[in-house]
Amino acid sequence: RLLDKMAERAACEQLENERLRELNDTAQGISYGNIHEGVPVCVKRIADVDEELVDQYNDISAPLLTISRQLQKSLLQQLRDQRRGGKQTGLMMGRRLDAHALCRNDGKVFYKNALPNEIPEMAVGLLLDESGSMCSGDRCTYARASAIILYDFCQSLNIPIMVYGHSTEGSGVELFSYAEFESIDQNDKYRMMDISARSSNRDGAALRFVAEQLSKRPEEVKILILVSDGQPAASGYYGTAAEEDLRGIKQEYRRKGILFIAAAIGDDKLSIERIYGDSFMDITDLNQLPVKLTSVVKRHIRV
Repeated sequence: RLLDKMAERAACEQLENERLRELNDTAQGISYGNIHEGVPVCVKRIADVDEELVDQYNDISAPLLTISRQLQKSLLQQLRDQRRGGKQTGLMMGRRLDAHALCRNDGKVFYKNALPNEIPEMAVGLLLDESGSMCSGDRCTYARASAIILYDFCQSLNIPIMVYGHSTEGSGVELFSYAEFESIDQNDKYRMMDISARSSNRDGAALRFVAEQLSKRPEEVKILILVSDGQPAASGYYGTAAEEDLRGIKQEYRRKGILFIAAAIGDDKLSIERIYGDSFMDITDLNQLPVKLTSVVKRHIRV
C-alpha cells in the first residue's frame, strides 16, 4: 500500500508538471494588447503539496467549512426539488387546496405540481489580487478564507471552479494557479494556503488569462469574480491607460457571455467602481466577503 501511494503521488506530480507546462504555453499564446507588449507572463503552481500546507489547512479550515455548509443548506433541498419536480406542499398561496393540510393553523394549505427543472450549468473563476498592499488589515487572510469557502461551496454543489492569484516579479506578471477546473490529485484546497501578499498588480494580463480560460468552458453561466484592494499599479501600468485596458477586457469578455464581479475590499473602492461600473461590489466589512461571493453564485443558481 505504501508503494502504491508513493507511485500515485509520483504520477500526480508528473501530471501536474505537464499541466503547468500547458498552462504556460497557453499564457504565451494569448494576445494581451499593446499595453502589455514585451511583458512576460508566467504561471506558477505547486506540483507536489507538502505536509506543511496540509497541516495549515487542517488548522484553520473547520470554521470555514462550517460557513460553507451553512451557505449550502438553504440551496440543497431547493436544488433537489427543482431537479426532481413533483408535488410541492405547504404553500401559503396557490390554486389547489391540500385536503390533508386543512387542519394547519399557519395557512400553508395549498400545493402545486412542479415540473422537473434543469439547473443552469455554471462555471466560476476567482481571481485574487496578491499585491503587497493586501497585507494591510488582514485583507489577504480574508481573501484566502473566502477562496477556501467559495471553493468548498462550489465543489459540494458540483460547480466547476478555478482559483488564481496574481502579482508581479520584476517587469513580468506572475499567475498563481491554486485550483483548476479539473483536479488531478484532489489537493487544490491545500494549495490555497499559499495565497499571500506579494508585489505589484498588473491586473489586465491576469484578468485576460482567467477570462480566456473561463470562456472556453461549455457551461451556460460563466462568472468571473475579481477580489482587489486597489487600482492597477505596476511598472508602466497605472492610471488612465491601465483603467481603459481593464474596461476593454470586461466589455470584450462580457460579449462572450462572462459575468464580471469586482469585489473591492480596500480603501480605493471609488477607483474600482470607476473601472468596473455595474460589475462593482463594495465589501466594507471583510467578514461579509465569503457570504457576498457565494451569494453571487446562489443568485444565478436560482435563475
